[in-house]
Amino acid sequence: MQKTMNHQKGLWLVFLILIFIVFTSMMPELSQAQEKKTLLKMGALPSGSGWYFYCTQIAAVVSQHSPKVDITARETSGTRENTIRMSKNELDIAMSEALVSYEAYRGIGRFKDKPIPNHRLLWNSATTYMHWAVAQDSGVKTFEELKGKLFNPSTIGGGGEYITEKVFELLGFTPKIYRAKLSDAAEAVKDGRIVGFSYNGTLPTPIFVEVHAFRPIRILSLREDQVKKVSETYPFLVRQVIPANTYKDVPEAVTVGLYSNFVANKEIPDDVVYEVVKTFWKHLPEIAKAFPLVANTKPEETVLHATAPLHKGALKYYREIGLKIPKEAIPPEAQ
Repeated sequence: MQKTMNHQKGLWLVFLILIFIVFTSMMPELSQAQEKKTLLKMGALPSGSGWYFYCTQIAAVVSQHSPKVDITARETSGTRENTIRMSKNELDIAMSEALVSYEAYRGIGRFKDKPIPNHRLLWNSATTYMHWAVAQDSGVKTFEELKGKLFNPSTIGGGGEYITEKVFELLGFTPKIYRAKLSDAAEAVKDGRIVGFSYNGTLPTPIFVEVHAFRPIRILSLREDQVKKVSETYPFLVRQVIPANTYKDVPEAVTVGLYSNFVANKEIPDDVVYEVVKTFWKHLPEIAKAFPLVANTKPEETVLHATAPLHKGALKYYREIGLKIPKEAIPPEAQ
């Protein structure tokens, strides 16, 4: 009996030794596989925003499904900071938006005389919607009827204010401008001090829901010829429609909006960017389950509405899936 027990213990010892040998022999391969993963620093947005969650989802999903790339999302103050930090190689990829990309690559607007020539596009995501809202009881039904009336162009220093000023100047709309933070502008509409206010947001934008419940609003609608003129002058602005009943009983309104996007340094290797872009599109449905706003995003929107050149790795992917690439979206290094 004792001999049998000793024999069994001996077999178990041999078995454990064999497992140890097999495991340790695999360690170098596992280590090498881990070392092959490229680590990328992603610039996200403020952690209190929905877009930050979108960024973290991309980082998690791409890292999970790609055998070649690991992405870590880092909180930042916004798209402009992301673009500047990326140009200094403090970030590898980042969330941005069409207007920032348009200005940064060309060295105009907020990047005047400070172009970022290594700025490259990976993909466009969901769009924002420019809301130009007025109180229904103000009697204003068209942009032209804003003439001389107090109107807020959007929160002070925000992207919506910048867009409103550009569009209104181009189309000849001449309200009397009321500068204020978004919350203060909303209160001014509620108590009748101004006829309306603006914001560039998603659907529905909570501040308009709030004001509409207190003092019903109307969303002003652009004519198609006006949209065409705006888009031709400012390619970063695209036609959008705010559907009827986005705000209770408010009719459909034609407007313009901006694509959010993801960008990278030109210096990031082509094969790494190709892997990130391919994995993003392949697993977009998984990302969209957590962030439904991007559920209907299509690759075609990236190449048709590129406001900076594509990265060569992204260019390879879009050509691979059969998309025709406009000349202006092809980076200088690929021409």
